[in-house]
Amino acid sequence: MTKEEFLELAAEKWDEIEKKKSSSDSFYDYEKGFDELWVEFGRRSLEGSLGELSKDRRKKKNLSRFGHIYMNNSNDWSLTDEFKMTPYMRDLMLHSGQDDNYADSALNIEKYLRVKADDSQIHRLCVRYGGELEAEMEDMEGEVVKASEVFVEDLKPQEVVYGMLDGSMLPTRPVKVEGGEDIGSWKEMKLGRIFKEQDHLELGDKPNIIRKSLYVSHFGKHDKFTDKLEPVMDIFEPLGNRLVLINDGATWIENWIQSNYPKATNILDFFHASEYLHDFSKIIYPKKGEDTKKKAWIDQQIKRLLNDEIEQVIVEIEQMDIKGKKRIEVWQKIITYYRNNQHRMLYKTYRDRGLLIGSGPIESAHRFVFQKRMKQSGQKWTKQGGQAVANLRVVYLNNQWERVIKLINKAQKKAA
Repeated sequence: MTKEEFLELAAEKWDEIEKKKSSSDSFYDYEKGFDELWVEFGRRSLEGSLGELSKDRRKKKNLSRFGHIYMNNSNDWSLTDEFKMTPYMRDLMLHSGQDDNYADSALNIEKYLRVKADDSQIHRLCVRYGGELEAEMEDMEGEVVKASEVFVEDLKPQEVVYGMLDGSMLPTRPVKVEGGEDIGSWKEMKLGRIFKEQDHLELGDKPNIIRKSLYVSHFGKHDKFTDKLEPVMDIFEPLGNRLVLINDGATWIENWIQSNYPKATNILDFFHASEYLHDFSKIIYPKKGEDTKKKAWIDQQIKRLLNDEIEQVIVEIEQMDIKGKKRIEVWQKIITYYRNNQHRMLYKTYRDRGLLIGSGPIESAHRFVFQKRMKQSGQKWTKQGGQAVANLRVVYLNNQWERVIKLINKAQKKAA
């Protein structure tokens, strides 16, 4: 397309715009029609700017932000893979696909861009590029590590960095069991969240907010998850006890912390600690009329926990005369849990240092990182598909979307 041809097309579209304005019943109708004309003008201009088309079959149709365009296979910007889509349109579809289910993503693209999109195509794109991000994660000196190095640059003197990790269950595709029956199953998506003290803002009666975090995810076993998390967390190891790790007391987490970050401040989430008290109180005050006594006992033990008197709590529970097999099991469970975690239940000491003692930030992260996107009605995930979308979500929330764009451009360069 020459400059003259472009101006001729612009003049043609101007005439159509004037006609649309005079025939529209409302500004809504006019702006909607203007938008449609603008997309068509963009499509023809973009296609024309890529050079004159071959008259034979050495051209292909690609979906662009302005709709389908034709371009010669010999063009340096031609992509020859199965997607038949321009790099920028891939970016837009991937961004939409990580944000919402594929069907709604396709509808939104059509609504906002006036371009018909296919939900299966968005799905395949997300699996492809989310999978390439997974391969990047196996490079322990990869992009996530670079981000954590930038993350720590403006750390203030004596500032604390929090690291929290936890898992939540996501529905997976049905599996065959004996007899040929399909049954649903669940797998745990593990998530790590790292944030600086300066980014944690307390807003009084309103929920606290965290302005910036780093996330790491894995859909599967905890050893693979910690393989991903360690290169990021290692950046903060020199902080010593200013690296504060809060978690629910799972054995694999405790072992991992002791092996890798023994100098860090290791805190058992206060909510989990107090939850054991609530569960145990049901066996010592089982009757409805004992609710007042139950509440008084729980309040007393919580005050002790918040005053570094965990030993008194344990001793009182140990000295109780508990009868019945199931009640004894609950009794033994709380004693074992408290004994095993006693060294990281010094809540007064932690609060005197101005530290958080709850894992609310990681629990809320599960809701907006994964569950918002991956726990919608009727969704069931394969391990590959679930990990791919989780990778895209994490990259987006880490403000690292340029990693996705690099992968897209890398494919274009290979094709060239």
